[in-house]
Amino acid sequence: MTSAERLAEIVDALESVGLRCLVMGGHAVRYYGFERTTIDFDLHLGADGWDDLPSRLTQLSLTAGVELTEGNTWRPGAFRRFLIGRLPDGREEWLEFWRFNHLLAPFPELYSRRETGEYGGRKLSFLSLPDLIRSKETDREVDWQDIERLEEFLDARLFAAAMSDAANRTNALSSVRSRRGFERLLAEGWIRDAPLAASAIAAVSSPIPWAYLRPFVADAGAPPQEFRLEPLVEQKLRTVAGGSLAHISVVEIVRLQYKRLRKAADAADKQAIRAAQNS
Repeated sequence: MTSAERLAEIVDALESVGLRCLVMGGHAVRYYGFERTTIDFDLHLGADGWDDLPSRLTQLSLTAGVELTEGNTWRPGAFRRFLIGRLPDGREEWLEFWRFNHLLAPFPELYSRRETGEYGGRKLSFLSLPDLIRSKETDREVDWQDIERLEEFLDARLFAAAMSDAANRTNALSSVRSRRGFERLLAEGWIRDAPLAASAIAAVSSPIPWAYLRPFVADAGAPPQEFRLEPLVEQKLRTVAGGSLAHISVVEIVRLQYKRLRKAADAADKQAIRAAQNS
C-alpha cells in the first residue's frame, strides 16, 4: 500500500465515525504536484469532533488491535497527535490533527474553499492551494522551500484560467507570486495593460504581487501599511523599469522581507505559547 492509499484509507475510516477533515501538510503538497517524501498524516479537523477524538479513533477499523497512543504536544487545545502503528521499516506512523491553526482561517471558511480531488484511489478534500501556501509560512526553512514550488503551481493555474477567460486576468495579476508566473503575464502583455494592472493592484493581498505590479501603475498610491515596505524599496518600485532585472531584484528584496516577517511572527507565536506553559 502506498502512502497516498494509506491516507485515503485513513480519511475513509475517519468519515465513517463522523469526523470531517481537510488534508494539509506533505500529502497536500504532493496532491498539488510537488513530489516529496512524507510519512505523517496531517489533517485539519472540524471543531465538532475534537473533544471526543480519542474515543472516536478507537472505533476505527484501522485501529482494531492497536493500542492508540496520544503523543505530547506543545499546542494544547489546537493540535493533537496519535501513534497508530509502525511502518515495515520500523518508523512510527502518526495521525496529526489541527483544531485551529494560528496561520489559517477557521475550519468552516477553509472547508468552503476546499479542493476535492483524486488521491490514493478516492476523492479527498484538501486545503485550497492559497490556504496551503499560507499554512506553510512558518519559521521552518523547509516550509518555504515548499512555498516556492507551490507559488509556481498556483500562478500556472491562474494563468491557465486567464487564458481561457479574460475575466480571470485581474485575479491572475493580483495574485502573482513567482517569477515564472510574472514572466508569463509580461509575455502576454496583460501586465502592461494600464487599466487592468490598476484594477489588479487595488485587489492585491500580499506585498509580492504589489511589487510586481507597481512599476506598471502610474498612480498606485502608497502600499497598504500591513505590507511594511521600506521607504527606499517603495521609492525604487516607483521609478524602476517594469520587467527589468533591477525590477526583479527589488521584488526579491520584498520577498525576502516578507519571508523574514512571517518567520518572525510564527517564531513569536511559538515563544509565547512556551512562555505561557512555563509560567
